[in-house]
Amino acid sequence: MVLNIGIKVLSSLSILILTCFAMKNKKFESKSESFYKTKSDTISDSTYIERAKWIEEEKKYWDSTCQAETKRAKADIRKNKLVYFHYFGMVDEYKGNTEMNDLLRKYNIDIDSALSYCTVPSNLQNCYPQIMRAEINRKFGSKFIDSLRSVAEVQYIKKYPDKVYRFEECDMLSRYPGDKDYSDFFKNSERDFWKDVDYPNDFEYRKDKDYYSHISAEFILYKTGKTSSPKIDIKFQNKKNYKYSSYFINHLKNFVKNTKWVPAKAAGIPVNSEMEITLFFK
Repeated sequence: MVLNIGIKVLSSLSILILTCFAMKNKKFESKSESFYKTKSDTISDSTYIERAKWIEEEKKYWDSTCQAETKRAKADIRKNKLVYFHYFGMVDEYKGNTEMNDLLRKYNIDIDSALSYCTVPSNLQNCYPQIMRAEINRKFGSKFIDSLRSVAEVQYIKKYPDKVYRFEECDMLSRYPGDKDYSDFFKNSERDFWKDVDYPNDFEYRKDKDYYSHISAEFILYKTGKTSSPKIDIKFQNKKNYKYSSYFINHLKNFVKNTKWVPAKAAGIPVNSEMEITLFFK
């Protein structure tokens, strides 16, 4: 019986996933506090009834699965077995997973991975990982995992000193000199750039308020404060302005080169990072 339900769950998974991602579509409107009862005027009655059956069977499936996982987790804990779970889709968001795993093993904690589903209530999925995490917190403290993660990230950064980090991998601190807050980066860099750049006399300003002309630079900001040669992209709403492309491009290259950038940090350590600056024309 469980096998048949599992097969039906898989067959209905695509519909459930589409339902999850269609929440912003005006054709889909929530009619109940229940997470599952999402009705669409584009679905026929027979399809809706069939889907409702699948959903009911899925709820039973996840409930029985959670009960079984809960029983297994409690039995493993009685045997002093602990398992830490990396959640699929989050592994690449953290630096130093290998280092993290090594640290966990020193405390006799095994490592595994788990999936999260947007269409399944959180209290019915990953019941084994949730119980294990609660037991780890109970035994070692609620800040234990975060503290190990911090140590692992530092170890990773020191192991790969020349790595170029993506912008979002770094600490969210402004890399523009003199900024007190990260939000200052956008307004201050644009202010300083246009301070020394004049528009040509016959430059045609934008007429359509819905469209902007812009120029952007992508470059690497090294931990020494130096920068790589920037890659420039420029787009004008009015094509007649393209004759001034080299003029603005050269100004932006000099701006990137001469700015005393503040090196990015990851886990508080200076690192090489990707950078991008975008400026808008009037």
